[in-house]
Amino acid sequence: MKKSFIVMGLMLAASALTNCSKDDTAATDASDLRQGFTLRAEYTPIASDTRTTLDPATGKVAWDAEDELLVFCRETGTEPASWEQYKFTTTEEAAAQGIFTCPDIAIDPAKSYDWYIMSPYSSYVKNPLGESNSGTFQIGNQTQDNAAPTAHLTNADLMTGVITGVAGDRQPVVTLAHRATLMKFTIVNKETEAITPATVEFEAPSNVLVGGRFAVDFATGALTADTKWTSTTLTIENAPAIEPNGTYDIYMMMPPFTLASGDEFVITVTTDKGRSEQSRTMTREVKFEAGKMNSATINYEKEKPQTITGDWTTTLEHGVLGITGSDQEVYTTVILDKLFWNASYTWGNANKTYMGGSANDGAQIGSSSNYCQKAVFSTSYYGSPVNTITINAKGAKPINTAGNATISVTVNGMQYTTDANPITTQLKDFVFKAPAGNTAQTGEIVITIDNPTAKGALYVKEISISDN
Repeated sequence: MKKSFIVMGLMLAASALTNCSKDDTAATDASDLRQGFTLRAEYTPIASDTRTTLDPATGKVAWDAEDELLVFCRETGTEPASWEQYKFTTTEEAAAQGIFTCPDIAIDPAKSYDWYIMSPYSSYVKNPLGESNSGTFQIGNQTQDNAAPTAHLTNADLMTGVITGVAGDRQPVVTLAHRATLMKFTIVNKETEAITPATVEFEAPSNVLVGGRFAVDFATGALTADTKWTSTTLTIENAPAIEPNGTYDIYMMMPPFTLASGDEFVITVTTDKGRSEQSRTMTREVKFEAGKMNSATINYEKEKPQTITGDWTTTLEHGVLGITGSDQEVYTTVILDKLFWNASYTWGNANKTYMGGSANDGAQIGSSSNYCQKAVFSTSYYGSPVNTITINAKGAKPINTAGNATISVTVNGMQYTTDANPITTQLKDFVFKAPAGNTAQTGEIVITIDNPTAKGALYVKEISISDN
C-alpha cells in the first residue's frame, strides 16, 4: 500500500442503499431498502502529486488495492447519540476505477444524509468532529523500505472531506483535502567512502510540533494535538549504499507547521559510518502547509573528532549508549561532550542486548537476562597528558555476589592503576592513575569493563579526565 499527495474528489455511487441509523432502519419498510454501498473516488492532482501510489519521477498516482477509507454518515438534521464507523475497501480491479465498497452500511433513498470521509482508515477515530474525546490519528515516526520507498506514506497521509444534505437516491461527490505535509529530503554523500543510511531525525524548536496524536475535524481539517512531539524520525530499511557524491531520497509525512525567522532546527543522519548533525537557522518565516511537498538537500559530512585538552567530564544517562524495545539499537560510536568513543560489547546471552539507564544511576549496559560480559570504550583524541581518569560506576546485585566484575584503563597503551575494584552495587569512583614512576600519557584512552560470570546490569554515571 503506497501513498502520496493529492486532492481527491470522492463520488459516492449509490449502489444498493439502506439506512445509516439503526433506529430509522427498523422503522423503514424492508422493501424500500437495498443493502450495501459503493463509493467511487476520483482525484485531481495539485502541486506535487502524491496519492496513493506515487511515482517519484512523474508524480503520477493511483489508488492501491489495500487502501481503506473511514466513513461516517448521519441523516441530515439529526445529532446521533453515537457515531458508527464504516470501513470502505477496494480490490485490485476496483482500485483502478477508484471504487470502494462497504456491505455493512445502509441508507434510505427517501432521506438525505451528511457524509464524512477520512483516508486512511483508523479504528481509533470515533467521530468526525475533532473532539478531544473522539479518538486520535497519529502522525509521527515512520519507516521507509527501500523496496517501496513511498509505501509508508499511506499510514500518515491524512485526508478528509465532508458533504451535507445529499439525497439518499443521488450520488454524493466529496472532495478530500490533504491535512498533512510531505517532506522530501535528498541525502548527498560528501564523504570519500560509501555510506548506508539508517535513520534521519528532524528536530524542531520546542514550540513547533512535527508529530503527535491529533483529534481530526473532518470538515475544517483542524488537528488538535492530544500528544505533542517536537521531533520525528524516519528509519530506513534495506537501504542501499550511497557512493561518494551519490544521493538518496527519503520521504516523511508531518502535520502542518511553521518555522519563524530565527527558528533553528536540527537534522541528524545516522549511517553505518557514523552520523552527521546539521543545525539550520531560518532567515524568514516558512509555512509547511497541508497538501504541499517541501524538499531540502542534506549534505552528509561525518562529524569529525576534536582533539580535547585540559580537564573533561561527562555525565551518562538513559539512551546515551543505545535504546531498547521495538527500536532496539546499540550505539557503536558515542559522542560524549565532543569526545568521540568507539564502543564494543560481548554479550552473555546469545548476543541478546539491553541498554537503559536513569538520571540516578547513569547509563545501563545489559540486564539480568541479557547481560554484558565485556564493554570496551576507546578514543584516540585526547591531547593533554592524562594524569587521572575517574569513572563513577556500579553493578546490579548479581555482580556484587560474584565479586569479579572490574574496570581497567589504558592510556597510550599504558595500564593505569586503581584500588577501587571490584565493582559493587553502590555507585563509587574508580580513580585511575599512571603507575608510580611513569609519566602521564597522551593519546588513546581505553576503558574496559569486565563482567565474566555475573548475570547483572552494569551502570556508568560519570567519566572525568584530569591533566592535573
